[in-house]
Parts: sequence; structure tokens; C-alpha cells
Amino acid sequence: MYKYVLRNSLYLDDELQDYFNEMSKKGWRLDFVGYYYRFVKDEHVYKYQIDYTPVSSEYNEVLKEMGYEEVNNSFDDFRVLENENVEAPDLNTEFVFNKNNKMKQFKKIRYFIYPFLAGFLLWLGKLFLKDMIEIGKPILYYEGLSSLMFGVSFIFLALVLIFVTILNFSILYFLKNDKSLKRLKKLNGLKDRMSVIFYILLLVCSILYLLKSFIILDLKVIVYLLLTCVIGIVLSRIIKNNKYNSAIAAFVAISICGMIFPQVQTDDSLFESYTVKTQITIYEKKIKDTYCDYQQLDVSIKKPQYKDQILQYIIIKTEHDTRDNLNFEKALKTESDISWDNNRTSYYHYQKAIKTFNQKGNIYDNGTYEIKVLKNRIITRYKQ
Repeated sequence: MYKYVLRNSLYLDDELQDYFNEMSKKGWRLDFVGYYYRFVKDEHVYKYQIDYTPVSSEYNEVLKEMGYEEVNNSFDDFRVLENENVEAPDLNTEFVFNKNNKMKQFKKIRYFIYPFLAGFLLWLGKLFLKDMIEIGKPILYYEGLSSLMFGVSFIFLALVLIFVTILNFSILYFLKNDKSLKRLKKLNGLKDRMSVIFYILLLVCSILYLLKSFIILDLKVIVYLLLTCVIGIVLSRIIKNNKYNSAIAAFVAISICGMIFPQVQTDDSLFESYTVKTQITIYEKKIKDTYCDYQQLDVSIKKPQYKDQILQYIIIKTEHDTRDNLNFEKALKTESDISWDNNRTSYYHYQKAIKTFNQKGNIYDNGTYEIKVLKNRIITRYKQ
């Protein structure tokens, strides 16, 4: 029987040792130390010490004679030691030596990479949320929650990395100036809570993505995800005595499945969500030596109760595509060499987008596109 605790406060040595010892008195033996702690049910009471002394064969012999054994640990530069004898002597590590080894741990290069990684994740999250922010609620009725959840997850992970960075440099500052690290407990607690929220969001996103694959019967994606999980689990059991066995297993599993399924993306001519199934065709209009692509949609509505909101999204998207293509055509006609980025064309909200259309019965016309609204279908066509 296991107990998992997310409480990453390894720099608070005395407090953490007391915590491990108290857990042992309650019948929980420390089994693993990482970004979380894992305990196993054990009625024997153990003694725990945190040690920053560099590993050597002579020192290991001393520890063995004292009865100390190392707990499985995913971090370098320090060890969590366990002793069956609660009366065993404490490990006497000089403060200055202990302090210098701690500072070495928090000067690792990954902590200096985190700010750049956080910036990349914020940019990635913005990409997922850009259309949602500009369009608003109608996009949720058409595309579902996947993009929203992934965007929020990336931003949350970026915030977690930012807090880890702030915490790390705060620890370095406090160690250098001999300040009490216990003053950082609130900051660390906030970071841990954000980590929990991120893991929950990541789990929800993964479940939603898998459910979406089942809904649209994308068997290739389903098999890819399930096979990756199976291979990852098997490899994590095979790879022993390695602190990074889970990460290695995940990387190898993704690589193997990537070679088996080199193309897992869905057909670009088809989009399907919980509410719609859309067939996409492209009308290519030749301009000089290149083509301007006009996307045409044939939307089958699976949830008629959301038809009005889906129509709003189609109106917004069609108006956006119209402006984007007309601007592209204009640029092609006035410039000999052009690199076009359609992200420069922002979306209008529905109240502004609908004003560009003339409605006659069930047909909306803006001069470039025609939108026909049927019972459970919405069709957009480029007016040649």
C-alpha cells in the first residue's frame, strides 16, 4: 500500500527530516524522493537524515557501519538516508560545507533554462487561446474544449516554471546571505499547489483528446496513444537502477510508436468534434504565379441545439477568411515577392462580422462567400 505526497521542500533539511521521521512513526516508510514523496506501509520506525556529502567508497563504508542506507532518490548532489535504528548517531556535516553543496545543487543549468522554456510555453499557450480570445464562446460550440484546455495547461506550466525559477534564485540568495530558508515556505507551497492544478489539467486534456479520438473513430491515433502507454509502462518496469527510468521509458516509447505510426494526424479535408463534422474543400484562385486558397466548408451539425452558436462561428470565420484572402490578393498584385502570415488578420466578434453579410432567407452573402443554412447543415461556398 502506497501513499503519495506532493511537497517538494528538500532545502528545508531539519523540517523535512522531522517530517519523514514523523511519517515513519505513523507507520509510513519513505520509499521514494523526487518531485513527490512516496511512502509504503511499514510498522517499523526508521530514522532519516539528509546528506550533502559527496559520494565516495570510504564514506559509503562509514555509512554502512552506522547502519544508514540510501532511499531511492531522483535528485543528484544530496542523499536521503534511512536507518533501522532510531538511536543511530546523526550525520555531522559542517554548516559551511553543507551550505556550499546546497548552493551547487540550485545552480544547475536547468534552473537557468526554465525562464526561456516558460516564455516558449506562454507563446505556445497564446497560440492555442488566440482564436478563443478573439472569437469568444462560439468557437467552443464548434471546436470543443481541447484547444482551450491545452492553452490553459501550457500557460499554467509556464507559471509553475516561473515560480520554480523565482524560488530557486530566492534559495540561492538566502543561502548566500545566511538567511532562514523557512521564510520561503509560502512561496514553495504556492508553487506546489500550482503544480497539482497543472497535473490535473494535463490529465483532463489527455482524457479529452483520447475521447475525441474515440468519438471521431480515429483508430490510428487511438492505437498510437494506447501502444505508447503500454510500451512506456513495460519499459519503466524493465529499466532498473536508473533515476530517470520513467523519462527514458517515455522517450523510447514515443520514438518507437513514432516510427510505427509516422503520420498520426487526421485528414486535413475533414474536421470533427462533439458537435460537428465538417468536410473541407479548397478553391484555388490563380493570382500571378501562385494561388490564393479559399476554404469551403460543408458542416454537418450533430447537436442541433447548438446550431445558432455554430452559425455564429461560421459567420466569424468566413468574414475573417474573406478579409485575409482579399488582403493576400492585394499584396500579391502589388509586390513581386511576399511572405504572408494569416495571423496578422485578426477575428471580429459576431456583432461586427455579421454586418458584412446581406441575408436573404437562409442565405448569407458578403460578395466573396455565400453561406447557406439548411436544417442540420451549413455550407460555405466561394463565389467564383
